[in-house]
Amino acid sequence: MSSQPQLAPTPRAAFPPPILRLGAVHELGCGVDHGFDAAGMIGFVALLLGVVAPKGPVLWVAERSDLYPPGLLRLGLDPARIILAHAKDAPARLAALETALRGGLHGIGQEKLTRLAARRLGLAARQGGGIGFILAPKQLSDSTACASRWRITPVASRQPDTPRWRAELLYARNTPPTSFLLEADCHGSSPAFTVVAGMADPAPIPALRRQAG
Repeated sequence: MSSQPQLAPTPRAAFPPPILRLGAVHELGCGVDHGFDAAGMIGFVALLLGVVAPKGPVLWVAERSDLYPPGLLRLGLDPARIILAHAKDAPARLAALETALRGGLHGIGQEKLTRLAARRLGLAARQGGGIGFILAPKQLSDSTACASRWRITPVASRQPDTPRWRAELLYARNTPPTSFLLEADCHGSSPAFTVVAGMADPAPIPALRRQAG
């Protein structure tokens, strides 16, 4: 009789790795085939920001906002930290992010990065000491100015209302590509990621229902 592999979370500190550091910009692409999964990506970056940068204001730049404050709070990102900035064109959105990062804020934007934009944002984050996350709506950039580049794919979870993602590291200097199967642990006083063992190459699922976005 065959048995299913046990899914045993590893210690909470196993993710994120040190390459997801402050003073840098990191690019996150969506791994689903049918397009950009806004809810899944927003949920992932909200939890990630709460783990790596739990304090300080966050400028969230978008053409339009569709954030769901209770979902953000459940994933460890206090909505009171967020400053929303709306801009309809890419140059204005990138300029707002650059200004915020240079001034010491953290920044999140959904944008296609050119090499020049990536260099400017990376320099601004290095000067200000905050962290920037760029959610790539389509194709990831090829700029080495981003400290790391990831592909994030929502995957099926055994428990309802417990987001799970496959996070694939595609680029980081002096770091080989790798992947993590992650689950949101929202039951403690500070939400965190756990790394789930025993499931290799999980199959992607359709876009998550609205949980954080």
